[in-house]
Amino acid sequence: MMEGSRPSFGGGSSPPFGGPSMLAGQDRPPMMHGPPPMIYVLLPTLALAPFGLFGNINVIIATYRKKNLRSKCGILICLLAIYDTICITFEVSSAFMGFYNVWVDRQTCFKVIIIYFWMRIISSSALVGLALDRLVSVTFPLRYKSDNFLMMLLVSVLPGLFLSIIFTIFGIIHWDEENYTTPVCVPNHILPSWIQEVADFTLLVINSSVIVIYLAGYMVLSVQKRRFVKDSHLHAILKSHQKAMKSMTVFLAVFCVSWFYSQVVMSLFSPHRVSNSRFFAIMLHLLPVGMMVSYSECYYVYFWTSVDYRAAFLEQLPCVKKWWKGKMVKTRVVTVAPHTTTKL
Repeated sequence: MMEGSRPSFGGGSSPPFGGPSMLAGQDRPPMMHGPPPMIYVLLPTLALAPFGLFGNINVIIATYRKKNLRSKCGILICLLAIYDTICITFEVSSAFMGFYNVWVDRQTCFKVIIIYFWMRIISSSALVGLALDRLVSVTFPLRYKSDNFLMMLLVSVLPGLFLSIIFTIFGIIHWDEENYTTPVCVPNHILPSWIQEVADFTLLVINSSVIVIYLAGYMVLSVQKRRFVKDSHLHAILKSHQKAMKSMTVFLAVFCVSWFYSQVVMSLFSPHRVSNSRFFAIMLHLLPVGMMVSYSECYYVYFWTSVDYRAAFLEQLPCVKKWWKGKMVKTRVVTVAPHTTTKL
């Protein structure tokens, strides 16, 4: 095994299941007997991909169709759906390459999936922007502007874009270092090991900050509700933001057990543990399942937790569209005061 090589679908520096990672030009090892280990990646990936693509496309369409979903928070959710759709397509292609034993050198892998590498960092940056948006909304409820799109885009997109460009430049500068051959082409295989370790750790820090910011948001919301309990106007504003925070709670829970868990394992698994343990190697192979869950969660979380998103999604489903329209017609709206309505 080559010093400094990395595992498939993981951090550290050894290939999956203790298999060798080779310098370009060397003979590849014989294939394992029986079902290849990548079957554990391919089947769950193919099973989850249709759900993820269906959900993300619905989120994008709903955001385009419904003006009330085009707030700062809604635009960020739509951007995440776009990023996740791109990531799903790359995960599927990587799973097929690994299943069919398509070995590629690091330089080729860099060219093939550099866009995926960028999307992972930019989407993590967007998650930070989404968390900051929620924190600002509960910290400054009166000064918070839900239509300040430019600042939102700058905060959520530019940091990830900047980091992606920096790591790409370093990868090009050190192009000829460690051009090993690997059985699976994933974003953790495209850079020389010392640059890859920095990139993986940076991604872990970004995702950790998402959790910290959300926890800060919950604490501020709790304090603000007690502080403005007698101010009916501010209390009503905070209550509306609390509903959004509830959706984020479910989103964050899935995020922690899927994407964040994957990043922790990829960044912290040591090489010798992966090389000498089939259990750890299987865990590394199953990491894409957690990633696919994270890439697919948006639609289902907001269908469950948000009335506005659920209404938009139901209207887009042909099988329930007629039923939903009939339900809306039966709902009578009675005006009780200027600018206020109530549903019976």
